[in-house]
Amino acid sequence: MRAKLEQIAAGKIEYRRPSLSLSESLIVLNCRPGEKAEGSFTLSADETVKGVVYASSFRMKVEHPSFHSRSARISYVFDADGFWGGEEIEGEFCIVSEAGEYLLPYRVRIEEHSKNEDDSYAYFISADPIAPLPEEKAKEPEAQVLEIIEDPKGKETADLTPAEAEKLIGQILRGRYPAEAGFEKLEKAYHTYGGQEMLSGICSILIKNGRTDAESFNWYRRGVRMELKITNLFEYFMMSVPEQYEEPFPKNLLLYFRMENTLNQAQKAMLYANIIRYQDEHSDVYQLYREQIEAFMLDQLLERRQSEDMAVIYERFLVEQLLTIDFAEALADIMFLRRLTCRDRRIRQVQVVYEQLQKSFTIPLVRGQALIPVYTPGAMILLVDEQGSCYSSSVPYTLTRLMNERRYVEKCRELLRYHQGLYLYLCDGTSRSHVLTAENVENYKRVLKIEGFTAHYKENVRQEILQFYYANHDLDELDREFFVTETNYMTPKDRARYTEILILRGLCEEAWDMIVRHGYSMVRTTLLVRLTAWRIREIEYGENEFLLKLCLFMFRNHKYNEGILEYLAGYYYGSSETMEAIWKEARAFELNVFDLEERMLGQMLFTGQLRESASAIFRDYRSLGGEGIVTRAYLTWLAWDDFVRDNPAPEETFTYLEQAIAWEENLPEVCGLAYLKELAGRPELSEHQKVQAERMLKEYIQKRLRFGFMKALLAGLGRSELLEDKTFVEYRADPSHRVFIHYVIETPREKNCSYMAERMYPVEPGVFVKEFTLFYGERLTWFVTEQMEDGTEQATPDRSFVEKQEEPMCTGTKYADIYEMSRAVAERDQEKLEKQLEDYGEKKFLVETLFSLK
Repeated sequence: MRAKLEQIAAGKIEYRRPSLSLSESLIVLNCRPGEKAEGSFTLSADETVKGVVYASSFRMKVEHPSFHSRSARISYVFDADGFWGGEEIEGEFCIVSEAGEYLLPYRVRIEEHSKNEDDSYAYFISADPIAPLPEEKAKEPEAQVLEIIEDPKGKETADLTPAEAEKLIGQILRGRYPAEAGFEKLEKAYHTYGGQEMLSGICSILIKNGRTDAESFNWYRRGVRMELKITNLFEYFMMSVPEQYEEPFPKNLLLYFRMENTLNQAQKAMLYANIIRYQDEHSDVYQLYREQIEAFMLDQLLERRQSEDMAVIYERFLVEQLLTIDFAEALADIMFLRRLTCRDRRIRQVQVVYEQLQKSFTIPLVRGQALIPVYTPGAMILLVDEQGSCYSSSVPYTLTRLMNERRYVEKCRELLRYHQGLYLYLCDGTSRSHVLTAENVENYKRVLKIEGFTAHYKENVRQEILQFYYANHDLDELDREFFVTETNYMTPKDRARYTEILILRGLCEEAWDMIVRHGYSMVRTTLLVRLTAWRIREIEYGENEFLLKLCLFMFRNHKYNEGILEYLAGYYYGSSETMEAIWKEARAFELNVFDLEERMLGQMLFTGQLRESASAIFRDYRSLGGEGIVTRAYLTWLAWDDFVRDNPAPEETFTYLEQAIAWEENLPEVCGLAYLKELAGRPELSEHQKVQAERMLKEYIQKRLRFGFMKALLAGLGRSELLEDKTFVEYRADPSHRVFIHYVIETPREKNCSYMAERMYPVEPGVFVKEFTLFYGERLTWFVTEQMEDGTEQATPDRSFVEKQEEPMCTGTKYADIYEMSRAVAERDQEKLEKQLEDYGEKKFLVETLFSLK
């Protein structure tokens, strides 16, 4: 650009501005989030031109912005890194060239966001329902082997003698009969001949054989009720109690185990649960067991044991006052367990998956049951068969709640700060969406410090915490750790809110990183102003492309302060319209706009497109001390435009020219010509102007730079004799064109006149001049033709001029004498003509005599 300004300042201004065309009127790009989109457009000119291309967005990069050719391909890259998807970005390329300034708009569409399938769970879930279990074939009863059963007389049990019945009982108990049929006959025999001795024998034999089935339990229950003294009778009673047993245990059994408690943990739990269910709290038995049950409960709690019986014990004896940190931690591990029951024998395991947790839970299925942790309604329960296939809904199962966890949640929260399951329940256990309040926000804050949660879940929680404090204007209460966050998974709206939060919290460095990575289009501009002001101070007003584009964005959204305007005024290059808007606002703030004015003037001169505000800009620029190449180029341009193209320059321009001429600055000739032309049109001139004008006119006339306006100016200076014999025809056109003048001169004394055609040449580039010497009464008629580059020709209308001055020409020059004689001839004043001829002869004689060359 400086080379162009130097050329203009030297008066080398091209009459015709090149023309430029663009291959596109609108650029439309499609880009995927996080990727880059490339493209190009072509600039074509009718001659070699220089220029540069600017992009309005920091995301749009022009690979080689400068060009110097007749045709240039401009390549660009749009970076969609940090976008979510679905956005549409609009901007423009500004082409600043010797052929003018052009704007090429562009629009970039970011493809819609597509959420990747969550592949964190490597499970195969069957799409087909699992096949139903095959029906079991009923076993045919085995043949009877005892002769007494195959009695030829066909006796029924009721007809047996006591001895035969006793023999039958012995055989059955030794396993000689199928179980169901054997116990049926045993029942009949006992009801017919039974007594304590028979019952004692039956129970003893069952105990000896280690029988703990449901049929054996019925005999043990009879023995306990009969208070039989059989070793291990109470123990076998406990070992064979069926799951569906819903009766209070006999009191003698309860008293026995109060003294001799050799039961395992499960049996003790069953015993204590039965006491809790069926014994009055004020009964003797209940009071005897109270301390024992409580101690047992605490031991089992520390061992994390849970069952339906233990749940009953916890419900009755586990009160908040007993909870310490250790007990609370154990309780939090078991109170969310649910009993899953599945009758399908092919299912081997149960997997419980939470999207919030990094790992899943795998629990084996034992006798069709498993205790699984269920913290939230969104828990994914998968049943795994022996082949490893998983089923989520095609296999039926039931879930049974064991404990009312809500009773203990608040106390556990007080004691435990970092329990994974507890805080998963507190945050997600009652709803699939989070509703943060002043009462529960601490729960979410603790989640961030608990290991095992996925990074994605923590980031969501972190964002919700920030949004909560942002909405409640309490950001100062948050520790800095809450602002160190992964933002790739955020939606654009969440990113914008997070950036705003960082700004409000004073974490400007982090906020700046956010907008650099993800952009700033959705961030409130009022907060961006604050962030931008911080950044400008941080880099001490150094130049930064991203910061400059951010300042431009805010300016176009009418949100800015003095710092932003000052930064734009110092560094912005681009559209002249935008630069002018910045200039106006910066002046309103009384900022230093010297550099901006210099760039604006330089760009307008480079493009050959001066805006209406150019004179005001230059006026302020000069008042701030603007001199040098820009000032000279600007004044030269205005002078050239005024003199060559007949576009009047602002009046103040000639004041600047007058000063420059007075200081004897080396201005191009066109500046002096424009200045003299302006003086020629003024009614009065100062003495200084007269002296200056006369000196300059003499110099230009000597250089044969003679123009029509000079006659009027010389007349005003009293020196009309210098050009009084000249009549000028001027034509302004491209100096590269061929210009011809076609004319004829008619005189009053001659009836015949000759038609002439002569080529005109530019005296000053762009100004073609033809000089004529006309005397009084002569008529000049002419028209001008101009040949273009393409061979076409244009012509002006015919014009005429009659030389006929009303006042006598008294300069005493040879031309003046002849002119006055011509007047006398035209007026037929014979006496005057003779007198003028006599005077003319004397002058000629004196000149030839006194000034002859030897």
